[in-house]
Amino acid sequence: MAEVSSLNNTLEEELRRMLVDKNNECNSLREHIKFLEDQVKEEQDQKYRALVRISDLLKDINSNK
Repeated sequence: MAEVSSLNNTLEEELRRMLVDKNNECNSLREHIKFLEDQVKEEQDQKYRALVRISDLLKDINSNK
């Protein structure tokens, strides 16, 4: 009976370690996704500001004609 108990403990421990590893992997992926989302948002904001600046410059050029 001790062998079965020892075997169960070993399997439980192995599963626990696998679960911890997968949890860590999920957390790492979540952080990476958040980083990428922030990068995309920043890039979109910069593109928008550039387009606004281009529009303002074109208005200035057209008003000076």
